[in-house]
Amino acid sequence: MKPLANAFLPYPPVPVASAETGPLAGLRLAVKDLFDVKGYPTAAGNPYLLAGSGIKEETAPLVRQLLDLGASFVGKTHTDELAYSLIGNNLHFGMPINPSHPELIPGGSSSGSAVAVASGLADIGLGTDTSGSIRLPATANGLFGWRPSFGLLDPAGVRPLAPSFDVPGLFTRDYATLRRVMQSLGVHDARTPSTILIVEDLLSSCDQDIADAFWATMRKLEAPVVTRPSLSTTGLPDLARCFTTILQKEAWQTNQVLFERARQTLAPDIVQRLISGREISHESYETAVSQRARFRQAFEETMHDAVLVMPTLPTVPPRRDDTQERFAAFRARSIEMLCIAGLSGCPQITMPLPLAGGEPAGISLIAAHGFDATFVEGLATRLA
Repeated sequence: MKPLANAFLPYPPVPVASAETGPLAGLRLAVKDLFDVKGYPTAAGNPYLLAGSGIKEETAPLVRQLLDLGASFVGKTHTDELAYSLIGNNLHFGMPINPSHPELIPGGSSSGSAVAVASGLADIGLGTDTSGSIRLPATANGLFGWRPSFGLLDPAGVRPLAPSFDVPGLFTRDYATLRRVMQSLGVHDARTPSTILIVEDLLSSCDQDIADAFWATMRKLEAPVVTRPSLSTTGLPDLARCFTTILQKEAWQTNQVLFERARQTLAPDIVQRLISGREISHESYETAVSQRARFRQAFEETMHDAVLVMPTLPTVPPRRDDTQERFAAFRARSIEMLCIAGLSGCPQITMPLPLAGGEPAGISLIAAHGFDATFVEGLATRLA
């Protein structure tokens, strides 16, 4: 291993059985420490939860499915505390090292799994995505990242954050491996979208170098494109507020007992976010849920025969030694783009987008709910 990567938790190694043959044989699997794995604790990045976890007697069904397909377990990986951040830092256990850009954040909350794959210590990195915890670290570390359709993969045995947004997801270094995993999990469909959709306000919210790289990539495709000014009549900031209201309220509900019993074990920024969720009224939450339902219906109609192509993030990830204020601004700006898949429940795949200066960026595809494999034989193959 490369100890400086700080990708894995230093748990005493315990053998985890896997199939000797299968479609994923020969691939190493790193598992975010939100998933239960038999023989290991599950800490979710918090020392109080670690102390009370005990050794798990069952493995999360999705982990077991990957092992039964032939993948071999190589360790449990770091997560932001409670999976409640997009930065990749953990006050208690540190920040994994982005191997390609060690001066930049690795992104979170699935930081360890992303760094394990980017460092060559694993071939599949299993994580979760609530507000961007697969897509952002995939972009920061130059990886392929898959946020599946909501409900597609089994979330049992995974500690939740905001259950109406949480999905398991994964990282790979190349598209061939991602395709192999998706097909092994039985993700198939025969749909071939006829329209590539580009939304103008998503591009206008990006830094110029990212917008330029995006358009350069689209020109190389030489594919017909349909553009529209926006996804919502209310605009991206309003969608982000809707998303954040639901996220913060559900995160408070999930972690209320922990907050009341062991607030002193939580990082200050996590405490503040939980308090914000506590203060959201039931009426405000229900209003946001209704707004999400309207957006989801409209988005499904838009995506009936289309794939939305967009930059994954509006800007390059910040430096790991930046201020909390800079991290907060980056998080807020990123949510305006990352919230689309969360609110719609639709699948999103991100892949590296080359920038002239060599900084990490990503380009994403979003399809209609349940059509994850649209990417497998379609546009993603050409982009990759």
